[in-house]
Amino acid sequence: MLPPTLRGKKRYIVFEVISEGDFDYKELSRAVWFASLSFLGELGTSACEIKMIKNLYNSREKKGVIRCAHDKLEYVRAALAFVTKVSNMNVIIKVLGVTGTINSAKRKFLGYVDLESFGE
Repeated sequence: MLPPTLRGKKRYIVFEVISEGDFDYKELSRAVWFASLSFLGELGTSACEIKMIKNLYNSREKKGVIRCAHDKLEYVRAALAFVTKVSNMNVIIKVLGVTGTINSAKRKFLGYVDLESFGE
């Protein structure tokens, strides 16, 4: 394993999907992956290091988190704009915000509450 000083920096994109119907995580992940491949190509997609975080996707609220490389953030946001269909349904992916850690993404955009805030 690499020490933290040698690892690449990451950014976490919190998004919301506006759609006509319901779909699951796997279908959305596939649509994001194919949009990224068609826009950036294989080399660009691998450089972006895109990863949807499965346990942070809420299918009821249609919100989730995508991890990417910090210097490729704008490419990933552009690729998300090209996702127009998931399971033959029209969709729009709206970026709610970008953070540097998963904890701040949960707290700021997904409504998670940490135990330290109860004392205030």
